Amino acid sequence: MCSVNNYEYYKSHKICVRCGQEDAERNHTMCLECIMKSRESSQLYVKKHKKELQEKSRVRSKERYYKLKEQGICTSCGKRPTKNNKILCNHCSARIDYRKRQEYLLNVYATKRMYEISI
Repeated sequence: MCSVNNYEYYKSHKICVRCGQEDAERNHTMCLECIMKSRESSQLYVKKHKKELQEKSRVRSKERYYKLKEQGICTSCGKRPTKNNKILCNHCSARIDYRKRQEYLLNVYATKRMYEISI
């Protein structure tokens, strides 16, 4: 990797900031070859540290959930306030109820005969 000054120079002149040899791809700061190398190394890192990353994500999600719940904000969207000591706002609750109802109806239609269905 190059220094900060070189980085800015390469970036402003549309030269790859990683190798400094090739022209950077359009709307990127690296050439195609360096982008591919970077992608491969990222994928290897994720494969190698999968359990650690999953655990960090789980802990972060749990902390976010309890922080939002304590503040009285919807734990699904994190935007709107909740009512009556619930964990979801009215909007998210209605959306989840609708989705569950659709799944239920698909299951009912798939498993029963038409004359047995009463909605």
